Amino acid sequence: MKRNISNIICGVVAVCGLASCADTDMINIFKDKTKNLKDYEYLNDYDALKTFSNPKASPNFKLGVALEADDYNANGLVTRLANANFMELTAGNAMKMASCVDENGNLNFENVQAFVDNAEANGVSVYGHTLAWHAQQPLKWLEKLLKDKELDIDPNAKLEKEDYSGDFVGMSKFPYYVMGYEPSIVNGCLHSENPGSWYQYFIADGISIPADGNYTAIVKVKGSVANDGLTLNCGWGWGSGESASGKLKITTDWTEQKVDFTGIPGGKKCNLVLQPGSYDGTLDIQTVRLVHYESPAIEVAVNDYDYSFKDVSKFPYYVMGYEPTIVNGCLHSENPGSWYQYFIADNIPHPIEGTYVATVRVKASKAGSMALNMGWGWGSGESASGTLKVDTEWKDVKVTYDNIPAKSCNLVLQPGSFDGVIDIASVKVDHIVKMNTLPLTEKEKKDTLTYALDKWIGGIMTACDGKVKAWDVVNEALSSGHADAEGVYALQHLKDQEDPEKAATESFFWQDYLGDIDYVRTAVKLARKYGPQDMKLFINDYNLEAAWDQNNKAKSLVAWIKRWEADGVTKIDGIGSQMHVTCSMNADKQKANEEAVVNMLNILAGSKKLVKISELDMGCEDEAGNVIKTENMTEEQHKAMSAYYKFIIEKYFEIIPADQQYGICQWCITDAPTNSGWRKGEPVGLWDLDYNRKHTYGGFADGLNGK
Repeated sequence: MKRNISNIICGVVAVCGLASCADTDMINIFKDKTKNLKDYEYLNDYDALKTFSNPKASPNFKLGVALEADDYNANGLVTRLANANFMELTAGNAMKMASCVDENGNLNFENVQAFVDNAEANGVSVYGHTLAWHAQQPLKWLEKLLKDKELDIDPNAKLEKEDYSGDFVGMSKFPYYVMGYEPSIVNGCLHSENPGSWYQYFIADGISIPADGNYTAIVKVKGSVANDGLTLNCGWGWGSGESASGKLKITTDWTEQKVDFTGIPGGKKCNLVLQPGSYDGTLDIQTVRLVHYESPAIEVAVNDYDYSFKDVSKFPYYVMGYEPTIVNGCLHSENPGSWYQYFIADNIPHPIEGTYVATVRVKASKAGSMALNMGWGWGSGESASGTLKVDTEWKDVKVTYDNIPAKSCNLVLQPGSFDGVIDIASVKVDHIVKMNTLPLTEKEKKDTLTYALDKWIGGIMTACDGKVKAWDVVNEALSSGHADAEGVYALQHLKDQEDPEKAATESFFWQDYLGDIDYVRTAVKLARKYGPQDMKLFINDYNLEAAWDQNNKAKSLVAWIKRWEADGVTKIDGIGSQMHVTCSMNADKQKANEEAVVNMLNILAGSKKLVKISELDMGCEDEAGNVIKTENMTEEQHKAMSAYYKFIIEKYFEIIPADQQYGICQWCITDAPTNSGWRKGEPVGLWDLDYNRKHTYGGFADGLNGK
């Protein structure tokens, strides 16, 4: 059924129309209660519907009806009508997940058990509808199961967050401003020797400070003479003398020494200046890092930009004096002999203000470091600096930028004095979201929902105590489009709905998490695990008889069943066809409708599966295609509907082999009230709202009888 409504069955008891009927007057209720019109007198000769089936020709056939479990459990008119005319009952809503599982996952099968027990006592069977469906689900419970995991965090723990990392590999000359004394580069290290007087020099410059706070410099250093501490200044505000100081310990072995700075202002560029003072030895510095410490929190990277040069033939960005080429699907640059720069990404969306991480897949002809700036406000010079380290092997190098505004940005590579070849395959940019919860992985979501499905299916199967021998195991899984290379329609998914945002508040698509194959296989596996051994499982869907797509949905369903069963374990017994049909007073359209019904039945017969017309009801439309309400129906139109019922049922018995004939379920006992949630005000029943038989009753009976 392609709807999610609370009043799904049209056969709502019209109490005011029954005042003259005695409860025990079965003849009046089920036989003679017809309109006092000559055209309807022939219906008095018809017995109860189920007497027209032929058990010899169709020994397994079940004539069913859909109703509300509460109406049947009331043991009133609906109960007696159903018992007298039908062999099998389908609960409209009571056996769906949302009716039995509350928002906290608690199970309540009291109504289901009463319905099943009452049916058994009255000698009629129950058809289970439905185990797995995207509609009428306990959404709040399922969403709770999928929510992010809360982290068990030690409030006293601290995490190191790196703000700067630099080394001197690949350099041939001191890279910073010279303040009287210029260290040299020796074996990839910053090397200084006592010049014989007081001296100082930069060991890092242009460090972006993300926020006000305390920071720690970590310097990998070795000296020729041990010393308890040389002065290391962290400065900002060039020329103003604003700085914080600490002591850098020196040993004669390589060690990473920490220097703490307090009260560093955020949003400014800082430098690190070493002042050896009277130290009279040699110093070698290999790496310099600046970090701060935060309370633990999970950082989740949300992708904003992902670009590959694989399919690019020409440099795609604005040329700033130097234009790289495209070689083997990479952005390729060679040292042009002087300072140069170029874009490696542009128009990067920045949805929030915060921390961004660029990931560059890069390889170079030699190891080295170069500036990679993230800029915004073209021409204004607003940017954040980072360092891209390159090597002779392909690596995904990450560069972090803090305090980036919510503006479109670019990435500009400045190789500076780097005199090698650079190849860039791709550039990705993510923004970082900090949280104290962690999203479930795809596997965790799948495992969690398998648990939920297990709890639900196991629960209802146990409640039914083996008394329900047939089920819609999966309902309405297929879409009516998005065909694959074989022409097979895709399964329904949230992203493909007409209004996904609205659909997410009403539906839960299990296949989004379990997968198109495992969704059905899991539901079947669990039903087999908990249900009776002689149980039959059906895949139920609508529009299988539709003329507009040449019955491609029916063909697609048969194809999907083959895919689900391809593991040699999954077994699907039957196909349920929801036939919410319309009788057209346009002769050509009605002919197409009837041809499509025949085509569907042939397709389903060819599946070798049991075939059930699972939800048969009928409306009527005029020649122009307008729906006709019950109050406006003519005798001619009523009789046309009767003939269409007869046609459908006769063709079912003619085309579907006897050993595949499971049954037919009439979905609406009476016509739909004007306030019904399903085909409101339409002549969909075999009885009218006063429980008078209609022409459709006769057509239905004649189809069963082959008359």
